[in-house]
Amino acid sequence: MNRKAYLMETLLNGEYSGPSQQSITSVVYDSRDVEEGAAFVCISGEKMDGHLFIEQAIELGAKTIVGTDHEKMATASALYREVSFLYVHDSRQALADLARVIYDFPSESLHTIGVTGTNGKTTVSSFTYNLLNHLSFRTGLIGTAGIWDDQQKTTFKQTVPTTPEAPDIHRVLDYFRASEMKAAVIESTSIAIEQKRLLGIYFDVAVHTNLTPEHLEFHGTMEAYKEAKLKLFDQAKRAVVNIDDPAMSGDIIERFQGQLITYSLSELGDIRADHIQTSINGTSFTLYAFNETYNVEAPIIGEYNVANLLAAIATCYQIGFSIDEILSVIDHIQAPEGRFQVVDGAPFQIVLDYAHTPDALATVLDAVRHVPYRKLIVMITGIGLRNPEKRPMMAQVADGMADEIIVSVDQPGFADRQEVVNDVLKGFHHPSAPHIHSRLYREEAIHHAFDLAEPGDVVLLTGIGFGGYQIIGDERVPYSELEVIDDYFNNGSLDVQQMKEPC
Repeated sequence: MNRKAYLMETLLNGEYSGPSQQSITSVVYDSRDVEEGAAFVCISGEKMDGHLFIEQAIELGAKTIVGTDHEKMATASALYREVSFLYVHDSRQALADLARVIYDFPSESLHTIGVTGTNGKTTVSSFTYNLLNHLSFRTGLIGTAGIWDDQQKTTFKQTVPTTPEAPDIHRVLDYFRASEMKAAVIESTSIAIEQKRLLGIYFDVAVHTNLTPEHLEFHGTMEAYKEAKLKLFDQAKRAVVNIDDPAMSGDIIERFQGQLITYSLSELGDIRADHIQTSINGTSFTLYAFNETYNVEAPIIGEYNVANLLAAIATCYQIGFSIDEILSVIDHIQAPEGRFQVVDGAPFQIVLDYAHTPDALATVLDAVRHVPYRKLIVMITGIGLRNPEKRPMMAQVADGMADEIIVSVDQPGFADRQEVVNDVLKGFHHPSAPHIHSRLYREEAIHHAFDLAEPGDVVLLTGIGFGGYQIIGDERVPYSELEVIDDYFNNGSLDVQQMKEPC
């Protein structure tokens, strides 16, 4: 980006020392990303304090330092007279405010859509992205599936799995604007909202999917979790709300002051679906929208994806398209990678799904049971990184729902794999039943599921197999679900030694 000079006294709400004016080329929060002329914002997190890297940032070329620790900032200011130091009360707010300014407020040139909810964010975002682009409304996407322009996945580095940090978001939005795109869909997690990564973006549409227990290790309580998500609607002009969700829909409706559309699989929504019929090839349903009736056939599987599609339809309507226009491109929607993804080429049916919470697992199990099969084989996982109390709940959901169940581990972190598996097994009525199996490594579990399968069977692989890595210890170890599947059919065996934890 172009270098531009800024006056320190007007740049942010805070005090400064050092030169009163600096040229700033970029905004960073990781000292390793500093380039000549960057502004480095010191973020104090649970594991790391950015103030400890001030000297490193300056040596790499930072000329502006923003932080909250007066003592460390004053010490550095005395040593580096050519560097400007800005003292603020809230580094995360400063990071978002500074990013907006340095990238020249890119969100104001785009139609912005924020999608939040415990489950369904990625699918609703993808459906909306697909529909708008096929309506010739050039749209980008930021979320779990990566960062996409209107044509393809971009090469932007994504340091956070779903909603990037504020400078990364505004850098991407600046690229979208420069590419003359019209809209951006942003998956908006509760943690991102609470950490002010989306601060300063006034969304044209905020979308709500649902609210079930998740991320309580961060938020502490369900009320705090809900409140974080509600904040998205405080910075939106229009809203799309799943009225079937009792946990949060009422709060949004009561609190939101703008134009609001509800969607539903019951008789309550402004946009609703009925007479849903699912096959392995897709789903048909009757759409009721604003007193009009439409017959719809869509390339999606399951009632939960009908709800996700309704959210996307309502969002496009809020952007300004008619229902007829939206339905004219419905054939083009695509589910994102890892969301009821059907893998071809096997003698049995393989379905991949990101379901890693009890609620999401229940939803995908309900969907797959509407697909014809001889025998259903399901792999479920416990997550090592967070929420141990959810591990037995995964088993409770799966119990009695499949002919064979394999239990394994996702994102172990520093957790003991056997302990994670044991926690999951506690949720079964009869954990030692012959149809319940356990494998400590996801790769082993997948291959064992395939060993149990025969023609006519469906193998459902759930959990965090999508994303490109598994967190083992404190490392992101590359992982590809499709490569593991290919290995089974090409080689038929696994090198267990290669799966051992890194030292």
